[in-house]
Amino acid sequence: MKILLFGGTTEGREIAASGLPVVYSVTTDYGAELADSTNAEPVVGRMDADVITAFMKSRPIAGVIDATHPYAAEVSQNARAACERTGIPYVRVIREAVKQDNKGITEVASCKKAAELLNEPSRSEACVLLTVGSKELDCFTSVTNYRKRLFARVLPKSEMLLECEKLGFDAGHIIAMKGPFTKAMNTATLEMTNARVLVTKDGGKAGGFEEKLAAAKELGVDVLSIRRPEETGITAAEAIDWGFGLLGTQSQTLPVSRLPTNVVSCVDRLDSSPISREPLEFPFFPLFTNITGRRAVVVGGGKVAARRAKTLITCGAHVTVISPSFDPSLDEPGMEGVKRLSRPYRKGFMEGVALVVAATDDRNVNREVGLEAKKLGIPVSVADAPEECTFLFPSLVERDGVVAAISTGGRSPSLCRRLTNRLRAVWPDWIEEETEKNRKP
Repeated sequence: MKILLFGGTTEGREIAASGLPVVYSVTTDYGAELADSTNAEPVVGRMDADVITAFMKSRPIAGVIDATHPYAAEVSQNARAACERTGIPYVRVIREAVKQDNKGITEVASCKKAAELLNEPSRSEACVLLTVGSKELDCFTSVTNYRKRLFARVLPKSEMLLECEKLGFDAGHIIAMKGPFTKAMNTATLEMTNARVLVTKDGGKAGGFEEKLAAAKELGVDVLSIRRPEETGITAAEAIDWGFGLLGTQSQTLPVSRLPTNVVSCVDRLDSSPISREPLEFPFFPLFTNITGRRAVVVGGGKVAARRAKTLITCGAHVTVISPSFDPSLDEPGMEGVKRLSRPYRKGFMEGVALVVAATDDRNVNREVGLEAKKLGIPVSVADAPEECTFLFPSLVERDGVVAAISTGGRSPSLCRRLTNRLRAVWPDWIEEETEKNRKP
């Protein structure tokens, strides 16, 4: 089993170099060359959603990490779509944005809008340094006198240089260099081109955005910044742990110290990949983890959902129950901290959630909840389908802080219930007996 990693970025190379076994998808040979890792199997070429889907069905892929550029929205959309079709877990790696003071910076929605602003009277004669990449240069051919006014900084690759030439940029207006660049280099480039406007994207710290802004501010250069697409995700370090966790469930070789604290799924199931739905041949690995103060969502308002919510409340979680109606058991003592959302389930409620429980009486809804949680890398328990869970919700027996968890792998709830009741009947006496033994000299 491997992780399918979409990279071509600093974060992608960091993940590929972590030792995580990955299939490393990049669009160019150059991107593959930069990933110096013996664990990374490179796959070069553009893939749409259909191609990604077919690829994942043909290979033993445990999960997908999307570490593409913040502005590579189409690639991310394709990867998400393929994961929805296959049920394979997906996480998005987010590059931290750079805080701006906004002085001298005009934020715009697109390169097309930036090109329009370059034709306004206040900028219509200014020289411009473009640092948006070669793929976006065609938007700027609408700029008045662009062949003389615009300077394009692109990667030093022959195909990119040819593309610039096709668009009408001659050798004197192409700066072929590999970044990221220091403030001094940005300053020198702006001075060399006599640019009074810098057009750029917020590539974050990894993309040298801070150095670009600092150079522009020092020279009094106007900045047009292309706005980032809004999205949520995790860091590269968290993605590495998430990937090791998924593969740990496949091989059972992952040390506990490497398990991500926010992903329960990495320790108690083998069949997170749709490739195999065969019963487990070994017991599930139990993990006790601290969820105090963390957000948990229970979808469903019946008795099963109420029991799950009560257990989570007992363990210190902040619980939200989502359902059009609620069982009276949710009003029992101990349930005062449960937040209720009186509405049907719909996608988009899982941001910032540590774990999810699907416990409605609708098979399709439970399945959709499970798929969304898996796509986001959030642990999920699906009450009516153990094979769709990434963690199993155990029965707990507790006394004086000593806890036992009972599970039958989801195969026999009645057996689990009987065993739990038998253990609860003797648990207090056992605890008292063993505690007394410890007191004796």
